[in-house]
Amino acid sequence: MIRRLIPGFFLFFVTTAAAQVPVPVVERIVTQRDQKTRVSVFSNRAVVVSIMKGDKRDFLRRITLDEDQYLVYLSALQTDAEALEENPVSSDVGAADYSVQVTLHVGPDAPRLIRFPSMATVSLQLSRIMSVFDDLQQQVFDASPSAEEIRTWEPREDDRVQLFNGTYATVAEVWDDGMLVLEHEDTYIREVVAPGYRDQVILHIVGPKP
Repeated sequence: MIRRLIPGFFLFFVTTAAAQVPVPVVERIVTQRDQKTRVSVFSNRAVVVSIMKGDKRDFLRRITLDEDQYLVYLSALQTDAEALEENPVSSDVGAADYSVQVTLHVGPDAPRLIRFPSMATVSLQLSRIMSVFDDLQQQVFDASPSAEEIRTWEPREDDRVQLFNGTYATVAEVWDDGMLVLEHEDTYIREVVAPGYRDQVILHIVGPKP
């Protein structure tokens, strides 16, 4: 499936990613009365979901997809965007305050903006694109709130962290295989945390121990 990407499209995103200047790939905004849910996918494999209620941000979380997973999604989006009809919405049934806005930076005539009521009947290709958004949004919802912070963290001795139970600990040792030894504050009990379980134990990196 990945090989179906057209050379210019593939080169554009590879070049952009290499230059570390992320650009938007696709975006969806679902409006339900005073709530707006935005799902944005960027060329650096980042997926960001934000929820605004009125003027207040109620939710914001980011994850980074594995490279293979990102390319599969990218290929699917490109394929459906190329086959998308000029008018992919065949019915405009729906309430005025329940709407969807999709922006595609892939496929012909990019960027392409499509707006339609949330209950409208859409083509198979647009339905598949919506399914990709649904899947990515759910992945972000299911992700640990600390996953992205932990993923880019390079632990050092004396780093102070907040744990999921609300207490704090200090990194006492960092082993060559990635294992961490955390020393809990107050109790001084030491706990060993394997690399794959960091985001299940650590909620937030506070910083170096004062």
